[in-house]
Amino acid sequence: MTDRAVSVGYVGLGNLGVHLAASLLRAGHTVTVTDLHPEAAAPLLAAGAHWADTAKAVGEASDVVFTCLPSPAAVNAVMCGPDGVLAGLRAGGTWIDNSTNDRDETLRLAALAEAVGVRTLEAPVTGGVHKAAAGEITVLVGGDEAVFDEHRAVLAAIGDPVLYMGPLGSSAVIKVITNMLAFINLVSVGEALMLAKRRARPGQVVRGHPQQLG
Repeated sequence: MTDRAVSVGYVGLGNLGVHLAASLLRAGHTVTVTDLHPEAAAPLLAAGAHWADTAKAVGEASDVVFTCLPSPAAVNAVMCGPDGVLAGLRAGGTWIDNSTNDRDETLRLAALAEAVGVRTLEAPVTGGVHKAAAGEITVLVGGDEAVFDEHRAVLAAIGDPVLYMGPLGSSAVIKVITNMLAFINLVSVGEALMLAKRRARPGQVVRGHPQQLG
């Protein structure tokens, strides 16, 4: 896929998805969106996106469909069934999943997609909502390398850097690792601050922090 504008669908307009879809609009792509909560699409529609009533309709309007959903069950519900993305996306199209999904579930759904001629890339993101809003979120891509190369431009529209992790399923593992490291750091910093507060003298400044403890 070249740098030309393409027809892109986006399903799942939560805290991350709405910003990723907005980045695709800013890059000049034609974007069709849907969500369980239509009001979530308001800023995108105002910026030129098109609304679809179902995930199937998003697929019918698109060459590439992105999803960003809160659970493996939600991804399955959106992709499968008579109103799912795979019922509408034509053979030769591509599904790119920005969700934090289970590796085995990603492989299962990719097999279903392949059966109807649809390619799959997993592309979970990391960096937080503020990075997504700025188009600077890190994108971790797994899948066939040729398919990744074909979609570099549309992936670059949603984030930077875009990193190829390896075969399908690789990004799911790396994303879990990044989440583990983030939570470990969060807990350790919290424990360290609590220890500092309990052991520091009243009024003592810890490591030059502007807020006094005690």
